[in-house]
Amino acid sequence: MRVLPEAVLREGTAPYGGRVRILPPEVARRIAAGEVIERPASAVKELVENALDAGACRISIEVERGGTSLIRVQDDGEGMSPEDAERALLSHATSKIERPEDLSCITSLGFRGEALHSMASVSSLSLTTSRCGGRGWRVEAFCGEVHRSAPAAHPPGTTVEVRDLFLNLPVRRGFLGSPRAEASAVVSVVSSLALGWPGVGFCLRSDGRGALALPPAADLRERVAQLYGLGLAGSLVPLDDEVVGGLVSPLHVSFPTRRYLHVAVNGRVVEPDSFAPAVFRAYADLLPKGRHPAAFLRLELGPGEVDVNVHPAKSAVRLRGGRSVYPLVVGAIRGALSLERRERGAGRGEDGPADLQLLGQFAGRMIVAQRGEELLVLDQHGAHERILYERLQRDLRRDPTPLREPVPVHLPEGLAAEVWGFEGELEALGFRFETFGTDVVKLTSVPEGTADAAEAFLAAIETLAGGEDLAKALACRGSTKFGERLQPDQMARLLKEWASCEFGDVCPHGRPIVKRIGLAELLREFGR
Repeated sequence: MRVLPEAVLREGTAPYGGRVRILPPEVARRIAAGEVIERPASAVKELVENALDAGACRISIEVERGGTSLIRVQDDGEGMSPEDAERALLSHATSKIERPEDLSCITSLGFRGEALHSMASVSSLSLTTSRCGGRGWRVEAFCGEVHRSAPAAHPPGTTVEVRDLFLNLPVRRGFLGSPRAEASAVVSVVSSLALGWPGVGFCLRSDGRGALALPPAADLRERVAQLYGLGLAGSLVPLDDEVVGGLVSPLHVSFPTRRYLHVAVNGRVVEPDSFAPAVFRAYADLLPKGRHPAAFLRLELGPGEVDVNVHPAKSAVRLRGGRSVYPLVVGAIRGALSLERRERGAGRGEDGPADLQLLGQFAGRMIVAQRGEELLVLDQHGAHERILYERLQRDLRRDPTPLREPVPVHLPEGLAAEVWGFEGELEALGFRFETFGTDVVKLTSVPEGTADAAEAFLAAIETLAGGEDLAKALACRGSTKFGERLQPDQMARLLKEWASCEFGDVCPHGRPIVKRIGLAELLREFGR
């Protein structure tokens, strides 16, 4: 960069009443600095976040050859003074923070003062800006050297043009993807930022063609509809937690990939990977294996509760004080899905188990019942699985149920040693047993509701050894089987307990449990 006046370079000062300051060394050293501009998409992200911090209502982005030839971001935000515009291209120049303590209470998206300086160092960059009622100004730099700073006409707001990114780093350019791949990455970044800020309008053009046209949306659901269609947006279930808000998919909507997972914390779009385990745990017993939910999460916490200075790309956050968002996310999603099912059930007149009338069993596999003018066909194994699973989830550590007679269990090769390795865990679940010969144990007590003592015991050992979901395995092994004939009182009890389940529509493996057929549908089949 060319030498600026001493007043401009003085740390912690902003000349002529400007806002942009050079961070003092004690603040700059505490920033999680790193490689800010990795590819065109990361440059677009930084520029758009600057526009959002400036209060922009509409942001226009244009790229050519995936952003390697041109990136242009124009906003209608508050703009900058001429002095701030020139100062903004210096390292660690920012208007967002001043003192070390500011890092513990960051409310803006940008705060490090690195992005513009980094871009100007590896490209031909121009910044043109104007504040409302002020004069327009343009600063031009080439590979880190400011070669022009002069008045220029510009409406209120800022436009940044980055041409020939990495022009002085040919090796870096060689590691970029094809123009098509880089353009796709830009679309992904802008889409994510648009989801984080639904009230802001975004327009993205790539090689002269429209890629995204998103007018300001009324809320997150409308923004999802703009990006992914009314079908998905209309199906989503709202989260009404004071910390975790947003929209998630109901049980009948799932996808083969994680494409529809998006997280914003206090408006900051973050990588969803750190939140994915909580989302998938919330759906673990509700979706089939290989299927994924949609989740557009919005976490709102006090700025002092979140540490955003933990990742060079600002793509991750951490809660202060050792808090974890895991239980918050799981609880919010499970609560919303449970409420959605109750409301949907109430719409069909499902008032509880009292109005269910048992009709009988079909083929030893299905239980047939009636509720009002609706016929219900239940997968008896899946229904019993769900009953046992929710019971186990409520309290795996409960009093054991003594068996009338001890049950000998022959342990397969390789499991004999595992039994005594998990003795404490097995007893905590409700299993009581003792040695009964070589590779044989004698069961004397089992968890409440267990149908097949030996099967459930073996399932518990295998699951503990494999680190899998124990409650799911126990429910599967302990439930009634396909083809098992049930007495009327057994069916009535199972039907009553199933109707009280929180998520009675699916088994713990995510498969459907019940088929509902309305009277009107049946009558149509008979031409009535």
